[in-house]
Formats: sequence, structure tokens, C-alpha cells
Amino acid sequence: MNIAIDVSNTAQFRTGTEEYIEGLVFGLNRAGVQVVGVGRETQALLPDKPRLGLDLRKSPSPVTKWWWEYFGIRRAPHDVDLLHIPFMAHPESRLAVPSVVTVHDLIPFRLDQYRRNVKDRRYFAHIERALPYADRLVAISEATMADIQDLYPELASRTVVIPNGVHPDFFQEVDLDHINQVSRRYGLRQHPRVLYAGGYDERKNVGTLIQAMAEVFQHRRDGELVLVGAQDNLAVRRMVGEQRSLEGRVVMTPFVSRSDLVTLYNSADLFVYPSRYEGFGMPPAQALAVGVPVVSSDIPSIREVVKDYGVLVSPDSVEQWVEAIGRILDSPATTQKLVQEGQAYAENFAWEAIARQYLEVYRHVVKERRG
Repeated sequence: MNIAIDVSNTAQFRTGTEEYIEGLVFGLNRAGVQVVGVGRETQALLPDKPRLGLDLRKSPSPVTKWWWEYFGIRRAPHDVDLLHIPFMAHPESRLAVPSVVTVHDLIPFRLDQYRRNVKDRRYFAHIERALPYADRLVAISEATMADIQDLYPELASRTVVIPNGVHPDFFQEVDLDHINQVSRRYGLRQHPRVLYAGGYDERKNVGTLIQAMAEVFQHRRDGELVLVGAQDNLAVRRMVGEQRSLEGRVVMTPFVSRSDLVTLYNSADLFVYPSRYEGFGMPPAQALAVGVPVVSSDIPSIREVVKDYGVLVSPDSVEQWVEAIGRILDSPATTQKLVQEGQAYAENFAWEAIARQYLEVYRHVVKERRG
């Protein structure tokens, strides 16, 4: 099959959507499918090259993004079998070729703070009007599918569930010398090391984690909390500064490459993820693949990903976070079996297998359109 995928939003390769695009293209390539990127200059995507062979660039301006999603995408190549739009950005018309749209989550439609201004409300109203024009929607979790059924039941019949994948880099062993080298570069010095990787907007609930770690470190001489990507986040710095017990115990890194992120996971004794709302929960899946114990929020999407291979606690219960973190740090040997089973389970998220599910959807949609 000849597949095109919309890469118009790719820029710095720091977002979950960009990670998703990289992984999907990798998996499709291993299944024998060459994918063309559209939305920049049309070109073959190279899964074995950094960032699929695409250059880093500034994020597109709102006007550029708007023009492409409303009009430009309609000019996508007509000599492909199918166009995959890996985010909710279909135009308000049927396209000349079959189209598949990925629905990662319905955060803007569930949480009011994501559509506070007129511009956001107009944009998301456009998304609502446009989604019915896609030939098929893919929800990345049963939790996202449940949201679709709840908010847009008329779209449920054309939606399939295919879980997100984990990039193969997270399944590779990392040399101990390299782990130590990367740890030193980011100023990491102590164990046990508790790692958080993810965003820092309100729903990520990092404030609860900081409160919990402040209590944990009141009773421990050693240990550090690593917040990946928080270096320039003033709100996080303020929250950390308010906790005396965290002085000298928190390392905030800049954004890191995937190679360094994999290494940081491998350096950690525990991974924590306190989010209140997710479409899938990629970081906990990555931690399971690496083989790091996981404590995460007990919310539908993460429960679906982590299952019984990590410890799930109420997102906003500082007491539960303190207890769970302390339990794992106090008895690392007892978590070894859980970690080993979690790594084996994480193979279900290998992109090679996930991509085959996408291929089945692609073939069905193309056949359906051709009648």
C-alpha cells in the first residue's frame, strides 16, 4: 500500500504526537510499507534516521496551522491509497483519498480550561464538525473510545481501538557506563532516583507529586527526584522551592532527546506519573518496557496500560503517593518479579505488532471506499 501521513505539526520532536508518528512509521516500515510525509515538502519518511529524516524547525504559526488543516490537506497527493492524519485535524469535507484520523484524547472537550478563549472554542467547534468526514477514526485506548461513545456517539460506529506503541529504543539494553555518563551530564548524583517524564500543564498534577516527595524526603537522607523537561518551568520551580525538604534533592532537566530519555529511565529506581487525565499514558508504558517500577494514577487510561504491573493510586491523595513510593523504595527486591513481568507484558506495545493492526484498518477503509 502507498500511505501518506500528515507531518505538518512536527517541529522539535518533543510531543507525544511526534513520538507516535515516529513509532507508527517505524512499525509500518517493518511491515513492508513505505510512508510518505505531507504537510511539509512531500518526501519519503525514513524510520531509521533521527526524526524520520525531517529537519527540526519552529512550530508552525497558528495561521499556517489553520490554513493547512482547513485547506492545504485537501491538496495532499492523490496517487496514494490512503491519508493518515495522526491528530484531530480533518477538513470539513470528504477527501479525494480515504482518510484515517487518530483520536489521542478528548481533553479539550472534557476539560473546560482547554477552551477558555474564543479562538480555542472556534477551533474545537471546527474539529467537531470535521471529524464525521473521516472514513475511519482510531482511538488509542478503550478509555478514549468510551469518551467518544459518551460525547459523540454518532462517531462510535466508525471508530476502532488500536493502542499506542512504544518505540523500539525503549526495549534496548543500555550500557552502565553510558548511564553514568548521561547521569553526570544532567547533574544526577543520588539514589534512590525517582523519575518523572511528561508535561507540566494542570492536568498532569505534578504539584501532588512534589508534595508527596517532600514528605518522602523528610524521612530519607538519600535520594532525588528528577523532573524531565522542567528546567525552564517557573511554576514547577516555585512549587519545589516551597518545600524545604526538597532543597538539593530535585533535578530539573531541559527537554532531552529520546536517546537520553531512555537512558534516564534506565538510571531510575522508580518512575512516577500522577496525571489526572490521559488518552493513553505513554510514559508509564515506556517505563514498563525499560523495566522500571511504576507508581501511577489510578485513572481509566493508565489502568488500561499498566494493569497489574505497577502500583496505581488515587491521583490527588498525597498520603497514597507517599505510602506507595516509600513501599517500593524500601523493598526493591520485592518489585523485581513485577518488573520482569511488566517488561514481558510491554512487548504488546511493540510498534511492529501495532502497525499490523493499522494496516488491517487501512486495507478495510480503502476497500470500503472503492466499493
